[in-house]
Amino acid sequence: MFSSNKAKSKFLRIIPLIFLLAWVVGFISPCLNINSLNSIYPFQKMLYSNICHQDVQKSFICNDIPFLVCARCTGIYFGAFISAAVILILNITLILKTKYLYLLSIPMLLDVLFYSIGIYPYNKFIASSTGFLFGSSIFLYILSALEYLLFIKQKNNNDL
Repeated sequence: MFSSNKAKSKFLRIIPLIFLLAWVVGFISPCLNINSLNSIYPFQKMLYSNICHQDVQKSFICNDIPFLVCARCTGIYFGAFISAAVILILNITLILKTKYLYLLSIPMLLDVLFYSIGIYPYNKFIASSTGFLFGSSIFLYILSALEYLLFIKQKNNNDL
């Protein structure tokens, strides 16, 4: 089906982008104002409730309807989607060090900690921003691990 690892890598990068696009469009559907989506809103709410607490006070609101995920989850998924789009366009090889994942996770962890112990009240902008950093970095690590398992490890096994 594919003639090279480069074509396989491009295909592997398109699939998550499509799924992330569908996922993001699903939870921002209140902003789309499409009548046909209103009928599936209860199903969507149930679907997204499996991954997010959906606290209305912690969610962005559009057309008087809250997003189906909280501000932090919104940031995480937008971050992953933007990373997927950028990495597909730039078509660069990912070689990541774990310390960067830890470094980009710290802001979100600190935000959760500071809010939980009462240092400051919940802020949707901070939650979505720190979620965006985490989502964009975790996506790159997941993609990097998949590419390693599917291409580099396979190449090494073929050399044996």
